[in-house]
Amino acid sequence: MWAETTKDGKVKFREQYKDPLTGKYKKVSVTYDKNTNQTRRRAQIALEQKIQSKLRHIQDGNIKKGVTLGEVIKEWEPVYKKQVLSGTYYSWSTYKKIIKDKIGFDVLINKITSKYLINLYEDMLYKEDYKRGTIIQLKAKINHIMKYSYQHDYISTLPTANLEINWPRERKKSEIEEKFLENDELRKVIDYLEHLQSPNHHLYASLCEWMVLTGMRFGEATTIQVKNVYKANNKYFVEICGTLVYKGLKSKKQFKSPLTKTNDSQRTILLPKKAVAIYKEFSKGKRDNDFMFTLSNHNFVSIDNINYFLRKAKEKLKIPKTISTHTFRHTHVSQLAELGVPLYIIQKRLGHSDSEITSKVYLHVTKKAQKKYDNIIESL
Repeated sequence: MWAETTKDGKVKFREQYKDPLTGKYKKVSVTYDKNTNQTRRRAQIALEQKIQSKLRHIQDGNIKKGVTLGEVIKEWEPVYKKQVLSGTYYSWSTYKKIIKDKIGFDVLINKITSKYLINLYEDMLYKEDYKRGTIIQLKAKINHIMKYSYQHDYISTLPTANLEINWPRERKKSEIEEKFLENDELRKVIDYLEHLQSPNHHLYASLCEWMVLTGMRFGEATTIQVKNVYKANNKYFVEICGTLVYKGLKSKKQFKSPLTKTNDSQRTILLPKKAVAIYKEFSKGKRDNDFMFTLSNHNFVSIDNINYFLRKAKEKLKIPKTISTHTFRHTHVSQLAELGVPLYIIQKRLGHSDSEITSKVYLHVTKKAQKKYDNIIESL
């Protein structure tokens, strides 16, 4: 390390290191007000940190030592932010806190093994009663981080490869049937919304019915614009080409992202006649770029408000099932399954190639459909 006095009287401390890719020497520097024993010690530490940081980002196949999980996360976060929707990134903070609490940011990244992760997940499942969905999401986030670490020579092998968790026993049939509504239950819920003491009662009821008829997610349904619906060969279709970004944002700041939740989520589907009627009603007098389902002040409908009224409907109607905006998506699956629509067609319509819940709902269709198929089997 050597020191140079700058034009403004400060001291610039310099150090050089050898780039392993080019074999050439490069320099790093830090500047302090004075050249004292204290500043020289501080400069030496700062220069070494700069050199190590630069060497870590040189992917020469050599594994970098002493890299912590927290350091990797700090590097990975800006990359992840650009890869996902803002709503997805917003939810990352929850899992970041879990990682900090359960693993710790000071743990060396190359000390995290498959056995360590399996024990972590299973302890959370069986000893701390974390929900399966939470573990699935946590595992996905850690997989992202470890893949980044592998790509940047922080670890030599992926501990997440072939990682098999001993999951709790499969859900019982009754628990799966709680995910969707029977036709009579659905009509009661829609009717409850229609008669709310709220100026938006008809909007809420129509939006929920639209989700049942199309299988759309809430964010997809609320960002359908008039121009997204078109007619071809005497049939109506809707192009699903975005979703609502709302997590952590006030209503006026919410917006439609041109990206859907996944690549498979960008799709075009056929509209049933009832959905066409809703489209004609809510598109009347609107321009092509206008959103179909908006409040009188042109703000998007709040998912929290909708779910609040759905919880009230559950209590009032005494329906022993989970009722939220996502229930209508599962109900769409059950209705199509009852009609005999193949699973792969339903998955394509919903915009995902695979889903555990969709498959289970499909296999546990309504009692009416099951009885119908029993009669067919008896006639063989």
